[in-house]
Amino acid sequence: MKARYCLVVVGLMASGAYAEPKSLSVLAGIDSGGLALGANFDINDSPNEAYGGYARIFSKDRSEGAPALFAFGAEFRGQTKVGLFQYYFSPGVGIIHHNYDDTHILVGPTLAYGVTAELDKSSSVGIENTKLYSWAGKYKGLIKDAFLAQFKVNFN
Repeated sequence: MKARYCLVVVGLMASGAYAEPKSLSVLAGIDSGGLALGANFDINDSPNEAYGGYARIFSKDRSEGAPALFAFGAEFRGQTKVGLFQYYFSPGVGIIHHNYDDTHILVGPTLAYGVTAELDKSSSVGIENTKLYSWAGKYKGLIKDAFLAQFKVNFN
């Protein structure tokens, strides 16, 4: 009976039917416009690679000249773990809803890099730098560059 169970488990793993590790990161910070919030959902393809999506919200502040932004898109994450720390670099592409005096939709690349420190096997805290760029739309170039605190939860 035990041998048959082991063969089934090995067969499921070889066929790719097992669950890949996933992570959810919640980000928060203060930016020139005020409150900045974000989230990442990533699926680990290997210990050094992941892919997933992101969402970011930045507050508007007319006195600072900061527009309200809502950005979302897809990302690839290269990551390496050294002791308790995990360093990562995440290029991606996405859409930005830009609202200052009027509303514009922008499209372009994103870049995020950061470090997290493991609290236990399923959670970590860290810091991330997010850069949002626009290649298409009214505004072009760097749209937002922000540092955000991060809480990450890993699950299967």
